[in-house]
Amino acid sequence: MRPPTSVRAQTTLPAVAVALVLLTLVTALGLGLADSAIAGAERTPDERRVATATAERLVAADGPVAQRANVLNGSRVDAFDGAALHEAAPATESYAVAVRLGGDSVATTGEVAGGTTIRRLVLVERTETRTVEPESRRVTLPRRATGATITFSPSNGTAVRTMRVNGQVRLHNDSGLRGTFEIELTPYRTTRIALQTPGRLRPGAVEIAYETPRTTKTTLSVAVDA
Repeated sequence: MRPPTSVRAQTTLPAVAVALVLLTLVTALGLGLADSAIAGAERTPDERRVATATAERLVAADGPVAQRANVLNGSRVDAFDGAALHEAAPATESYAVAVRLGGDSVATTGEVAGGTTIRRLVLVERTETRTVEPESRRVTLPRRATGATITFSPSNGTAVRTMRVNGQVRLHNDSGLRGTFEIELTPYRTTRIALQTPGRLRPGAVEIAYETPRTTKTTLSVAVDA
């Protein structure tokens, strides 16, 4: 019969082996997680730096899609894409980047699976064109109208000789105005147009198309994934 001490030693050996295997697995897993955490920590500052710089570039007054600081031009936003993003922010060429306005995608360069996202509150400005055919010699356009296109059609039997804008003569022809004219307006005041004609202003004799900006508030987000 074997001594009790020998039996206990043989019984303990498998348990020790199992413990060593488990310790090795735990150590390897811990090292792997540590390496992953370190790599992620190293990527995050670069992602945040690129995302922040890109967002600031897009909302700057001289940015590629800006109308003015923190106000984006809707038409420029519609034409913006990944190539334009790389040109505006060269640092993005080494990353996957996604630019969004609210829930709409604006520009992407690669697949963004996670990464770092920077958000900015912005206004998006779009221009609306409205048209009126005045039935009297006096027309009032609303504030914020930035420009107008005036079309005179003397074939309708009406000769408009002079057009005044807020009391100042802007167009004049003794024999009557004809054709299409572009005029700039002051957007910070109501525009009053006066038409001088020897007779009654007939329907269709004058057409005025004017532009007014419309702004909406939304969020610009820039996501960068290394």
